[in-house]
Amino acid sequence: MKNTKNNGFKLMAALILLLLILALLAPVIAPNDPYQTNLMLAEAPPSAQYPLGNDPLGRCMLSRIIYGARVSIFSSLLITIIVFAVGVSIGTVSGYFGGAVDTILSKLITIMQAFPKIILAIAIAGLLGIGIQNTIIALCMVEWVEYARMSRSLSFTAKQHNYIKAARVCGESHLKIIFKRIIPNIIYPLIVNASLGIASMIMEIAALSYLGVGVKEPMAEWGAMINAGRNYMQTNVNLVIVPAIAIFITAAAFNLFGEKLRDKIK
Repeated sequence: MKNTKNNGFKLMAALILLLLILALLAPVIAPNDPYQTNLMLAEAPPSAQYPLGNDPLGRCMLSRIIYGARVSIFSSLLITIIVFAVGVSIGTVSGYFGGAVDTILSKLITIMQAFPKIILAIAIAGLLGIGIQNTIIALCMVEWVEYARMSRSLSFTAKQHNYIKAARVCGESHLKIIFKRIIPNIIYPLIVNASLGIASMIMEIAALSYLGVGVKEPMAEWGAMINAGRNYMQTNVNLVIVPAIAIFITAAAFNLFGEKLRDKIK
């Protein structure tokens, strides 16, 4: 049973590594320039030079899918790292100190949780303007709450342990206790949650782009590609299906990786 879990974890880790390599080496792997237009090839069927065909502007679909992986995967990783750091810091401070600090921060967390995340992200992105940078900022502003809530609960429990009380008696500073005693003991479930959250980030980036408040044209991004292809579904359904499959495979890979990581940590 243990070997099966390890094999599953290694398989998912290998798949994630493959996706990261694909995204990183997009300029080398992509068979064509993803931004070069050629109206003579608009909606052309798959061929040797264009394995997935061309979009309505004659751009290579395969190249745009590969370049889209860079935007989706690396943006989602960046967002996850930022919200993880911010959320864990706020939640740990809130749970450790308690009192007025916890009251203020927990009220802030409660207020943020009252709004549907995607609706709030759309509103913020709309105010900031279209662009991948603003998409990242918008999602960071709404996604830190989950990590703050979880780390607050975990740190509140951890501070009750005897080793924390002993550290206080020995005169250790609050900062040292938080970073050397509490965070190392609550970090594993938070990491698992973060690995599962990457899939959500990928889908939310795609959703914002699909709704027109994400990336700017002509940047290759899967949600924007679906949006651009939805008007051509009657004539060329591949314009929607291909980027949708890319989103599904990538999100599923990160989800499965998170589940295998959770099983391995257990």
